[in-house]
Amino acid sequence: MSLRASLPVSRRALFAAAALITACSPERPTTQSWRPDLRLPTITWTHGNDPRLRVEGRSRRTSEGPEFAWPASTVHLRFRGRTLDLRMRDTLLDDRIRDHDLVGVFIDGVLVRRLGLREGDGEYRVAMRLPDREHVVSLVKLTEPEAGAITLLGVGADGPLEAAAPPRPHRILAIGDSITAGYGVAGPTGCHYSAEFADASRAWATRAAQLVDAEVHVVAWSGRGVIWNNSTEADEMMPALMERTLPGDRGSTWDWRAFVPEAVVVNLGTNDVSRPEFDSATFERGYGAILDRLRSLYPRTRLVVALGPLIADDDPRPGTGRLTRMRSSLQGLVSARQQQGDGNIRFLELYSGDPAVEGYGCDQHPSALTHARLAGVLAEALSDIARAPTPSVASRGAFE
Repeated sequence: MSLRASLPVSRRALFAAAALITACSPERPTTQSWRPDLRLPTITWTHGNDPRLRVEGRSRRTSEGPEFAWPASTVHLRFRGRTLDLRMRDTLLDDRIRDHDLVGVFIDGVLVRRLGLREGDGEYRVAMRLPDREHVVSLVKLTEPEAGAITLLGVGADGPLEAAAPPRPHRILAIGDSITAGYGVAGPTGCHYSAEFADASRAWATRAAQLVDAEVHVVAWSGRGVIWNNSTEADEMMPALMERTLPGDRGSTWDWRAFVPEAVVVNLGTNDVSRPEFDSATFERGYGAILDRLRSLYPRTRLVVALGPLIADDDPRPGTGRLTRMRSSLQGLVSARQQQGDGNIRFLELYSGDPAVEGYGCDQHPSALTHARLAGVLAEALSDIARAPTPSVASRGAFE
């Protein structure tokens, strides 16, 4: 028999043998064991006012959910599952700047997303394919009041929502301007500000609060001053704005009893001294009124009067002496109150760093490195408070 004639027989024998081996082999796992799970998660929604959610920062309760506008305002929550959705409303401030809000989504202590909100109501999937276990989540408003106000309408998850972690044991109130708001801290050196470079979570006072294990309320708005704002287009100064729950709503009055801090840090004056009409005596009267207001509200609270790092004697030209004048004014305000018997008020100078080492954020504002250094300075100034026993509710009631 020729080779050509034997080939068909060999193929038939081979196929028969393969079929016999397959039939006699043990059962193999199905391919479904390694295919990705393409099933859509089943999401259960929870209302924004659910008591298992906790808001840190000034907020107004509405029928649809908590509304907040000050930077670093934070919603805390915990859930067990793999997927997290949010329903949020972004109400833009009615002015010429049409910025949108940014929300930092922190899961288990890690920033996983800088969520840009759309104007109006929106639904957002912020996390998926997480490990199937409990997760601690913080939703931080990174942007300033200039961007608008956020309402949390609901939280959706593919597992049960659990009560948020309790508040940290200490409390700090930070009142300031762009430096305290974290203006441009997320931008590269030389950038011009836009909302995408805002990050209140990395600002000095917010980071200092973390270092001393404190809750923080940030009441800060770029360009705002005590007597003069940086721009004449802004008609309201911080003495009026600090009285509000929502700074853009003149009818929203803050209840100062809702958050009694162990320390209030004030960093104002940078915008005032930048104006050509700046007058030290007028400024000192306005700043003194802020300190008197805070002391009347919080008789036992530490007041920290901070001199910010953006003021220089040679700005905008040599010989202006801005830093010297502002230092003299603030030190004088503190010294006068100490001499009157107030032993719980301090002056704190926040020195500028070396730009060659720390760089800048947007528009020559402090960089993330500078904010981290200043946070350490403030934390050291508040170290005695951090070491103190957790104050009781009774001791926090400073309104008698």
